Amino acid sequence: MFAKVRNASVMLFAMFLAACSSSGTFTMKQELIEPINNQKTVSILVKSDKVPESEKEDAKKACSSLQEKLYSRLVSQGLFKSSAIYPNEGDYSLEIDVLGVRLVSNTARIWWGVMAGASGIEANVLLRDGAGKVLTEYHADGSSASHPFSSESGSDNAVDQLATQIAEAIKKR
Repeated sequence: MFAKVRNASVMLFAMFLAACSSSGTFTMKQELIEPINNQKTVSILVKSDKVPESEKEDAKKACSSLQEKLYSRLVSQGLFKSSAIYPNEGDYSLEIDVLGVRLVSNTARIWWGVMAGASGIEANVLLRDGAGKVLTEYHADGSSASHPFSSESGSDNAVDQLATQIAEAIKKR
């Protein structure tokens, strides 16, 4: 009996820890075909054309936040000399097509706890050169922590994880 209680306690603790951190992944569809010159500029376009109608409002907020995060992150990590927001042009074009967004409000997270789930965002990403040639293509996603008392449970953490994955995939030269 004690062993069952101990095993159940360990399982609950493991689930608690898993719900306490945000995460993200990227899956390459096409590896980078030529090196990126980090002394050049990049134009960032974040769109949400393929998001279902029910997610449009959340997608608008997430796209705006993602664009802001990428604007500074791509330069601060030394991937590009400067960044611009589309329709301003750059030597490279980074096109992020958001496919789905799930933003969990803080109220829902407090009322429902872990059962409210994690906020999440997923996108397809293309990096093109000035001539329009696709240099790399990948799918990336980010999710927040599920636990209501985690410092990484806000919906902004999901967007931050997506921005991190986009930059990491570009770094993987």
